[in-house]
Amino acid sequence: MNKKLFLGTLLLLLVIILGLKQEQNPIWAEYQKKYFIEQKKILQAQLETAQDEKTKALLQNEITGWENRKPEIINIVLPNGKVERCKTCHIGIEEISSSHPSNTFGCTVCHGGNPLSLDKQTAHAQMLGTAHPGSLDVASLSCGSTGPNGEACHSQNHEQADNEVDLVKSSLMSTKAGELSVVRMMFGLDKTKDVPNLGKNDVAIQYSHPLMGLPQEKEFQESCLSMCHQGGSGHLPNLLEVMKNGTAGQANVNNNNQNTAHGCEVCHVLTNPEHTYQGSDTAMKGFETGHGMTHQLTTQIPYTQCNQCHNEGIHDPIQMKFTYRSDLGKVVDDWKTGNKDWDSRLADYYLPGELFAKCEVSLDCIDCHTRQDVMGDGNKWTSQYDAVHIQCADCHGTKTSNPLTKTIENMNDLAFEEKVTNPVFPELKVGDQILMTKKGEELPFARQKGQNWFIYSRVSGESTKIPLVMGSSCQQNPEEQNADSCHKCHTGADLHK
Repeated sequence: MNKKLFLGTLLLLLVIILGLKQEQNPIWAEYQKKYFIEQKKILQAQLETAQDEKTKALLQNEITGWENRKPEIINIVLPNGKVERCKTCHIGIEEISSSHPSNTFGCTVCHGGNPLSLDKQTAHAQMLGTAHPGSLDVASLSCGSTGPNGEACHSQNHEQADNEVDLVKSSLMSTKAGELSVVRMMFGLDKTKDVPNLGKNDVAIQYSHPLMGLPQEKEFQESCLSMCHQGGSGHLPNLLEVMKNGTAGQANVNNNNQNTAHGCEVCHVLTNPEHTYQGSDTAMKGFETGHGMTHQLTTQIPYTQCNQCHNEGIHDPIQMKFTYRSDLGKVVDDWKTGNKDWDSRLADYYLPGELFAKCEVSLDCIDCHTRQDVMGDGNKWTSQYDAVHIQCADCHGTKTSNPLTKTIENMNDLAFEEKVTNPVFPELKVGDQILMTKKGEELPFARQKGQNWFIYSRVSGESTKIPLVMGSSCQQNPEEQNADSCHKCHTGADLHK
């Protein structure tokens, strides 16, 4: 009995000692110390290249400040009076965007969790989507929630265009219904583009797939459904892992949650090939893969981000196989090095055998595809052709008519819904002339300057003159002015036509 009492007392003392030790050296203090050291190294490098004495003195003062700084609990007091301590651990984390400042919105409005806890497990409990609040299964609670000021975010707004969370759930980007309908028609299961029993917010995994009960069912389930159609979150494969493992390893790569992006993040959080975090938050560095390069949202989405899903390889719906492109190594290398010159874009942008015109290589995907193309327009589409709002004639017109135009008459115009983060892009003003699609959607990035029209890149801000069909040598039938028709002449074989 005495022996048991002694052992119990010893164990209790050990627990108390460990607790006191942890309290004296909490993990958040270690994160802060690492951050102080990193900031000192950055300034030290600047000091070594500084030329004038005044700059050197300023840098040395900053270095001394970081050397003398002690870890401390960081409280963020929001306008509604609530306190959050997330930055005590995540001291160096980047602001998510200029329109979502942490001192106004905080962190938990998007991420959930327990903002007052300094214990990792407790603080991260009940987080929305774990580390991915953009997942479509929780987006209504994060992106679509109500801000600290009581205003609705990306849902529950009077203007439909402001309800991106609701719209995207019914878009082809989420449901993949257009691709499924093609497979169903190809195998003679349907005579129309409509997928039977498809509800507005349904996704592919929630309704019968095209080959149910047929010999190809297993291959379709393992290849197509595991590649793109699982849930509504989307995926971004770690292409370096794909290259290392080959196509045989694709199922493991794409089903590993550590290597996937989710929902809104697929487009709006830029990644590197390894999907690893490269920012300044020492609590995030060295974390498992499956994260953006920085903790930042962007609307300046380059083609390299779209390429990760749309130009990885070729689907064979007959054999139910997906083959990664043979030049994937070069594509990934261009992505890593930031090589985006014309030759690289031409090689990386499209797969061999595909048709495309010059503008489709020189511009980025988001320069043409409209908000409703990508985010959805509230309608249930099962055909890509029906869902896509942009066609060649929307910018170039036909040989009998110029493109549709619109004059911005007031600040309530929907054209202002396009949140522009590119500082090079000219500010949209009342009185400006913009182009319109035949479906009635504004194209605020296409502007008139003198007698000519220009399109401005949403990534770089650079302008490109839009050649008009009227008055040119084009003989295309004005009733056949969609991309498929134009590609009969304007193809990759002659990009300068």
